[in-house]
Amino acid sequence: MIYQLRVFLKSFIKSIFLIVPILFFSACASKKPILNEPITKEKFEKLKVDKLLNPKDDLSLILTFSGGGTRAASLSYGVLKELKNLNLLDEVDVISSVSGGSFTSAYYGLYGDEIFEDFEDKFLKKPIQTTLIDTFLNPFNWFYLSFSGRSDYVADYYEEEIFGKKTFKDLRKDSPKIIINATDISTGNPFAFSPENFRRICSDWEVYPIGRAVTASSAIPILFSPITLKNYKGCSDFKVEDKKDIELSYNDEQSLGIRKYYDKENYEYLHLVDGGIADNLGIRSLLYIVTEHDNNFLKVLEEFGIPNSKRVALIVVNAADTLNPKIAKEELPPDISTTMGAVSTIQLTRYNSDTLDLMKYNFNIWKKQVDKVRCKDKEDCNSIEFYLIELNFKQLPKKEAKKFLLTQTSLELSPKRVDEIILAGQKLLKESKEFQKLLKDLGR
Repeated sequence: MIYQLRVFLKSFIKSIFLIVPILFFSACASKKPILNEPITKEKFEKLKVDKLLNPKDDLSLILTFSGGGTRAASLSYGVLKELKNLNLLDEVDVISSVSGGSFTSAYYGLYGDEIFEDFEDKFLKKPIQTTLIDTFLNPFNWFYLSFSGRSDYVADYYEEEIFGKKTFKDLRKDSPKIIINATDISTGNPFAFSPENFRRICSDWEVYPIGRAVTASSAIPILFSPITLKNYKGCSDFKVEDKKDIELSYNDEQSLGIRKYYDKENYEYLHLVDGGIADNLGIRSLLYIVTEHDNNFLKVLEEFGIPNSKRVALIVVNAADTLNPKIAKEELPPDISTTMGAVSTIQLTRYNSDTLDLMKYNFNIWKKQVDKVRCKDKEDCNSIEFYLIELNFKQLPKKEAKKFLLTQTSLELSPKRVDEIILAGQKLLKESKEFQKLLKDLGR
């Protein structure tokens, strides 16, 4: 009993020490946030749809990187590494990422194959969480942080130490389309850092710092302050009118919620936090693109310059964790940290499953849409095939899976664990039956 009491008190005191400075920052913060820049009318009129830079009609390869801190960043890095080994990395057209996965996608979008030379040292094996916590808990920094904003400080740190102060304009010319996802708590919608969305808020996407976008994508509420964007006026004359004659599903209603940003008076600012709150897999932003094109997948293929694509493969890198089995063996209620982690795991697991089911459902619909047009002449049918390749730790042997599923969600893991997760990502891709089917169909 005495031991249990000590454990509880230790956990309680630790939680208090974490919460007190955060409350102090929240109460005292008064400095205006660093905002995005407005776009000129001339530049806005020149912008076109962000087509794929290297479209290949035979295969459209799309990756999504989930949230999960360094665990997720390491797993997605392992998948990239294996795709390179298989000479498929250049086939990737789109990477949509959330939270921890956004570190990997953003870095690859900027530096390409250099990611395999220095990303482990710059991020995966760097004690980033220790550095940030030491800064936050040092009373001598409280006054400064209360005015600078926690997320502004973190964004500056990421820009300085990881991304090199790069903006979206600095993405490689041969980079896949990189979609970094956050959640807007002013509307409840996912928000993708994309040229299309920045057009909606009359802002210049090219000059926005990638480090700040990644900060927003991974900004855990309460621990980090939201990243704020300004919804500028001046380009509303160019908005696309809502099509009220389209029958909307629940998913459609969510996706079309992005059009709230045309209401400049009532939605003057966006306040962005962790993208995992709205979609921890990075899939929903892809579904929303199709919704914006009247739920017609053929229109999407044409819009992105791949009208004759024969195969669309979606590789979902899902680094989700699991509930700690020790919770059910303890008489005392779990501490604050364990409880918050369990609640998050429960919500994300259920939502992830729904999202994957929705994607499977839509794949069937989209195939029928495309084949109906392409296969009018049955003797010359340019059919399309979809592949949903989900990779998660539960697909590994039981003992190995348990180790990774119980690995904490944080921005710091031991170098050994990082190496193990990277190898797990490579193994999961190689042994995926659906991925093997894709390779066979490609004649590889």
